[in-house]
Amino acid sequence: MRRFQWIAFAVLVSSCGDGSPTGSGTDTPGDVGSGGRADPMFSQAVLHEVRLVMDPRDWQALRDNFRENQYYAANISIDRETATQVGVRSRGDGSRDANKPGLKIDFNKFVKSQEFHGYKTLVVDNVTQDRSLVRERLAYAAYEAMGIASPQIAHARLTVNDQYWGVYALIEPISKPFLMNRFREESGNLFDYEYRFNWDFSFLGSNPDEYVPEPFQPETNEDKLDARGLVEFVRTVNDAREAGFAATLAPFLDVDRFLAYVATENALAERDGFVGDYGVNNFYLYQYGHSTRFVLIPWDKDTAFIGGQWPLMYNLEDNVLTRKLMADPAKQKVYRDAVVQAVRTAVNSRFLGPRLDQAYQQIRAAVLADTKKPYTNDDFEREIQFLRAVIADREPDVTRQAP
Repeated sequence: MRRFQWIAFAVLVSSCGDGSPTGSGTDTPGDVGSGGRADPMFSQAVLHEVRLVMDPRDWQALRDNFRENQYYAANISIDRETATQVGVRSRGDGSRDANKPGLKIDFNKFVKSQEFHGYKTLVVDNVTQDRSLVRERLAYAAYEAMGIASPQIAHARLTVNDQYWGVYALIEPISKPFLMNRFREESGNLFDYEYRFNWDFSFLGSNPDEYVPEPFQPETNEDKLDARGLVEFVRTVNDAREAGFAATLAPFLDVDRFLAYVATENALAERDGFVGDYGVNNFYLYQYGHSTRFVLIPWDKDTAFIGGQWPLMYNLEDNVLTRKLMADPAKQKVYRDAVVQAVRTAVNSRFLGPRLDQAYQQIRAAVLADTKKPYTNDDFEREIQFLRAVIADREPDVTRQAP
């Protein structure tokens, strides 16, 4: 690792111009629900400006070795507010890209205890798997409208050493600041689910090592983790009889809230989530402090809005947890009602249409000028129109399927 010198910080400040975030308007209502506090870094009212200054050899090395998680030192400015000597590395799974790398910023990698707006890390997402660049922003708005805590997200222009690198998404990390902001406590066990092919929430055995650190990567309490509650949760899901299943599960899960989560996922026509095509995926799992209860937090929703027509019960039979819940007519009704509520409340042109228009107008010029994206400007425009059509179709499609 090359230590980044203070001279680069001076270059960063002088290169920012007035540094004001571009755009206009007011924050979209519901950006942070449940009484949570919105951070201006994630305001959707503006197109933010993110500037990195780092040794050009390090930037090239990051791109050449984009599959690796090697950190490099850099200085960063977000809307003229600066942090020095931060760690920057390539990030993502299928979205990793040499030409337009996704980035993870670690503010205290080289300067211990350094934070930015209270965060130790920040996701600067390249959004290469979504040609519209706005799916995740809209999906989180829908989850929030359904009362499901979701990360804050906004778009930004990224420059590296004064070279424009395209439109990215700033995404709030799921970490202690998120937990405190949304759940009013942070002492519990937070797990980042790391994808395991075709895992359907089946029991993996009594040894916690079968669950941690894979597929459940601990993000809190790493040095004093007690994963027995996670093991018992999965065991109960698998061992409990279908008769009275929801009541048996109650010590571990707010069942109706969980069903609202899955209902929103299917209202969004999402094929890579908790009831994904190839097993569970793309969520964080939080066990409240001093409690056996868990809650799901959505993550990585850039594959939502696949199509306007989507089965109401999509993949529910392929997951142990949802299959047993759907065997209960009362809980099946809770789920069906929640899908209908999701499309009437959020996944429709009334709610998402203005948000799509706002995001499109905000990022369009910057996207058209983005030469790093792995698709054409025409692809971007077509995807926006496709997304608009999908949103318009979801409410009537669900209404037709619902009894």
